[in-house]
Amino acid sequence: MKTLIVVSHPNLTHSVVNKRWIEELKKYPDLYTVHDLYQAYPDGVIDVAKEQALVEQHGNLILQFPLYWFNCPPRLKQWLDEVFLYGWAYGSTSGYKLKSHKIALAVSAGISQEDFVEGGQYNGSLQQILQPFELTAKICAGRLC
Repeated sequence: MKTLIVVSHPNLTHSVVNKRWIEELKKYPDLYTVHDLYQAYPDGVIDVAKEQALVEQHGNLILQFPLYWFNCPPRLKQWLDEVFLYGWAYGSTSGYKLKSHKIALAVSAGISQEDFVEGGQYNGSLQQILQPFELTAKICAGRLC
């Protein structure tokens, strides 16, 4: 089953790393569906049912984004808030639609690895900064790879 790559970069044309990742992934359309949130929803109005169906049609989910103020860009946060709904992604009435999915992150930070260590510029690891995504995956019964 194909992997869904949800890309969230507010200025992809000026990106080096994220743009390169996408170019490479698009060479394998039988393996990956690249879904750019800023391109799909320039007005910021997300079609929740369409997005949930898209996730359900894929076996794995990768969230690709640059680190923004120790979080994801706003469109991805909006997408997570609106798509990962109680009763669909988690909750007692849910089918836990992400339960069988592997979830991974493809994150660019734009700074050196040494900045993400205890005592470094940000006094914490990238893994610590991204912990909310791991918790989200666990709540939705997915597995963060």
